[in-house]
Amino acid sequence: MTRWGDFLTGHMKARGWNQAQLAGAVGVDGATVSNWINKTAKPKLEKVQPIATALGVPVVEVLVATELISEDELSVTRVVPDPDLLSDEELLHQLAKRMRQRRTEVIVPVAPPVKIAGRVVNRASRWSQ
Repeated sequence: MTRWGDFLTGHMKARGWNQAQLAGAVGVDGATVSNWINKTAKPKLEKVQPIATALGVPVVEVLVATELISEDELSVTRVVPDPDLLSDEELLHQLAKRMRQRRTEVIVPVAPPVKIAGRVVNRASRWSQ
């Protein structure tokens, strides 16, 4: 799935919408939404505003997600939203997104050194041999 497809899917899940519901809110047919999600199709410029309105996000967020403009081209610093201002669904969406990212990170535990007969022994060293 593309960045655009991930963006749409995440916002649809947060609202409990399916593709047909998004299509109806934006004023396109279901096949168009399917192509946006499953293929590399991007919306026409005139559909950016209706998409932003339907999803309740700023237009610039849709433009960046579709890669019609990059964050660098905006020449602005991205502002992190105040969690207190997010709806429960948006907060859960952000949490799920972070959890998915963390699942891809590898965490290697390091055992603390222990004392054996008065000597400090690093238990991790025997695992690396």
